[in-house]
Amino acid sequence: MSDESQTSRDDRNRFGIALVAAAALAILIVLFFYLFASGPRGTSRSVQLPFGPPEQAYASRITLGDFSMSRAENFVHQEVTMLSGVVANLGDRALGEMELTIEFRDALNQVVLRETRVVLGAQAIPLAPGQRRPFTISFEHIPADWNRQQPSVRVSGLRFA
Repeated sequence: MSDESQTSRDDRNRFGIALVAAAALAILIVLFFYLFASGPRGTSRSVQLPFGPPEQAYASRITLGDFSMSRAENFVHQEVTMLSGVVANLGDRALGEMELTIEFRDALNQVVLRETRVVLGAQAIPLAPGQRRPFTISFEHIPADWNRQQPSVRVSGLRFA
């Protein structure tokens, strides 16, 4: 009878090991797709907004200003650089979405980091003509050779409301 109980125990152990291995594999697959297959998250976006002749012409009616830079620590104790500013719509059309391209430069005035970020997203209330709205963009990794000057900021995508 002890041989049967030993065999039964061995079968249960094998089943438990197989179950744990299958669960670990499932977790790894889900983690892989979450990290690598879902694309960028946050305010970055993989599909750029239109910036053809009508959008380029209207961009001259958008002002960006009141810039300030600050540093803070995020929830995982990493230094984050933040660029804050104000966007103003001086034109006659409401803006549904807007992207800005931000360029950080080095001492030789070469671009060391270029990022395009959404400041008016699809879920935001459109920016009506004559309105101003503050924005803040955070950067987790800026190259060490950045010249510590304010980066250049320009409109690089628009979608009218």
